[in-house]
Amino acid sequence: MQVTSVGHAGFRIETPAGSILCDPWVNPAYFGSWFPFPDNSGLDWDRLGDCDYLYVSHLHKDHFDAKNLAEHVNKDAVVLLPDFPVPDLRHELERLGFHRFFDTSTSVKHRLVGPKGELDVMIIALRAPADGTTQVAPT
Repeated sequence: MQVTSVGHAGFRIETPAGSILCDPWVNPAYFGSWFPFPDNSGLDWDRLGDCDYLYVSHLHKDHFDAKNLAEHVNKDAVVLLPDFPVPDLRHELERLGFHRFFDTSTSVKHRLVGPKGELDVMIIALRAPADGTTQVAPT
């Protein structure tokens, strides 16, 4: 396995069973007040975006770069979806042309079977009280 940083929280993970592109952010966000540091605009995003799997952790603009996703990422990549209580992330990715999704359950190991082999993944979806789903144990 090879893990390559592509800036900020982004990584490309290469395995014999396929590649995973995670949180590929390159374009300035929030009216240009946020931008990747160090600058990653010189990376070959067409090559990086030619991946088997895509993981976007959440919809904040420093993780969900709609322009980069639309212009450079393989729309046939299987999107690994975190176990969120609302479908907003899926809907935004569908709007960009992604059409293959794998729904995960948080903190559960999943086996992905693809043309290059089998790959085990686990995604831990962090939630906040504002989601309306955080459970508090009775006292």
